[in-house]
Amino acid sequence: MANWLSSGWVADTLELGAAMPERDGATALLQYYLTQEEREYAYYWSIEDGRLAGAGIGIADAPDVELTIGLEDARAMQEGTLDATTAFMEGRITVSGNLDLLLSLLPITGSEEYLQLERTLAERTDFSAIG
Repeated sequence: MANWLSSGWVADTLELGAAMPERDGATALLQYYLTQEEREYAYYWSIEDGRLAGAGIGIADAPDVELTIGLEDARAMQEGTLDATTAFMEGRITVSGNLDLLLSLLPITGSEEYLQLERTLAERTDFSAIG
């Protein structure tokens, strides 16, 4: 079991994300910032035609969209107990960059394949440990 936000977690994310169905044009570089008091964690996902083509811990060069989320809300989203759309609508996620591009990805995050990816990743992740 990989610690959350570790290289093992990134490897699991890439493995599962590469198996997502292809969706032409669903391409974006997403930068995530998870905040807790004075601490910040960063990771990124590179999506190409609906599949996770890259991911890493740290800050990506020239992301299309930057999302800032409280650490506990991010944990709940990763564990599947908080829906990302709900969190966004409630103001728990701050977004900067290309909002239209982000909205175009919503059919992916609502798909059964993506929801299964989240469930499987959650089963492989130790959310009590970071890094």
